[in-house]
Amino acid sequence: MRARDVPAIVIGVAARPRQTVVPFGETAGSRVPPQPAGTDHMCNLYTNLTTHEAMRQLFGVSWEDSLLPDGWQPGDPIHPKSSAVVAFSDNGRVCLDEMQWGFLLPQLSKRTGKPILPKAVTNARDDKVLTSGFWMESMERRRCLVPATAYCEYVGREPAVGLWFEIADDDGPAEPFGFAGIWKMFRGLIRGEEHSFATFAIATTRPNEFVSRYHGRMPVIVAPENYGDWLHGSVKDAAKLLRPHPGGAMRLLVPGGGFVRSGAGS
Repeated sequence: MRARDVPAIVIGVAARPRQTVVPFGETAGSRVPPQPAGTDHMCNLYTNLTTHEAMRQLFGVSWEDSLLPDGWQPGDPIHPKSSAVVAFSDNGRVCLDEMQWGFLLPQLSKRTGKPILPKAVTNARDDKVLTSGFWMESMERRRCLVPATAYCEYVGREPAVGLWFEIADDDGPAEPFGFAGIWKMFRGLIRGEEHSFATFAIATTRPNEFVSRYHGRMPVIVAPENYGDWLHGSVKDAAKLLRPHPGGAMRLLVPGGGFVRSGAGS
């Protein structure tokens, strides 16, 4: 059973604090204030507007190795416990399929001691992915790439404001890219029913100079020339890629279709 076969309602979506989800392509004000470096909670929202064909070309996937359903189209922004496309290695061949975002961690009710809905752990820190038993096996054996076109981080409180980061040359269109991911199968009971489906998490690292103005962490973005090392290389080679993407290649969306780029005023 693949992740898309499991209705989202089976897992449930945790309640979120009051936030302003800024429409993709806009922000809440014309000047985005820098944030303290301690703002390190990843906010778990990204978009993938890449077409099926573009993803095949980006990751070198044959039609036979794409397991996406006929007529697949990019959709809404992706939240934890949503199904999303990943590229992964299967006996040396790169495949595309959908998995559910977040490794599932069993939970017990503090009141009754009985099982409750599992927690989705969506981000794997670079300082934990090689040492924590929760992540190590997947880092060693099951690495993947997560296609995206932008990701969102929240700044401020009551309400928090979402800022969208993307990769692009100058003022051109946003470029699709791949987050460094790991994946594993979940097999267990959810609401008394047995389930088996694939889950993934996204690696995070310290921010580059540009992102550090607004947030204390960032997802690991793998350069296309390093896709092979991440998917097929040794753990040692893959670990070298757990680093910030260059800030000069990134921009922050602002109102009216403009951008803040690395080196520009905030």
